[in-house]
Amino acid sequence: MQTEASRYNLVQQASGLSKKDFAESLGISKALGYQISTGIIKPSRNVLDALSKTYNVNLQWFITGSGSSKYDPDYAEIELYYQEVAAGYGRGIEEYIEKQYIPVMYDFLRPYNPQNLKAVYVSGDSMIGEHINNGDIVIFNVKQTEGNGIYVVSVENTLLVKRVDFSPANKTIELKSANPNYKPRRFSGSELNDIRIEGRVVAWYHKV
Repeated sequence: MQTEASRYNLVQQASGLSKKDFAESLGISKALGYQISTGIIKPSRNVLDALSKTYNVNLQWFITGSGSSKYDPDYAEIELYYQEVAAGYGRGIEEYIEKQYIPVMYDFLRPYNPQNLKAVYVSGDSMIGEHINNGDIVIFNVKQTEGNGIYVVSVENTLLVKRVDFSPANKTIELKSANPNYKPRRFSGSELNDIRIEGRVVAWYHKV
């Protein structure tokens, strides 16, 4: 989108409201909304504030076209938790986890539905054999919780990223590191109540 007017129209369409109702939600008249949508005038500071507060619009993106936005058709916004997922012995899960959103290109996420994806920071070196390093961001699919692979896993009060091997025949789950300094952990019987598969890791960003 090349102009503020076109970006205004993009947010209005994404809201699902009519042009009149959308304008009113911003505290302006339909006529004034029409002038903004056609580029006759630029939105006032009050309108920009309303776009930011009501529709979570990134104003840098709205005004300049640069930066990221969930309204940009080329990008999706993935929920990023500030809680670190430990690639090591584990860290406690905070009761309230601070989060933000990171923009990720749709082409990078295909074939996954961005609404099913979350992201966390990695802390530790137990997955370096899989090229998942300290400081990386891993993206995981909360809808994928079965089948052997690399997962974000909750174990009691710790959050981990590990390779998970499921054994339905033996009724066990084994967590494996990709670093020989860390031993596998096997869960069976009542111990399985302490483990929760949060989602399968589908991608990660390396720290630069």
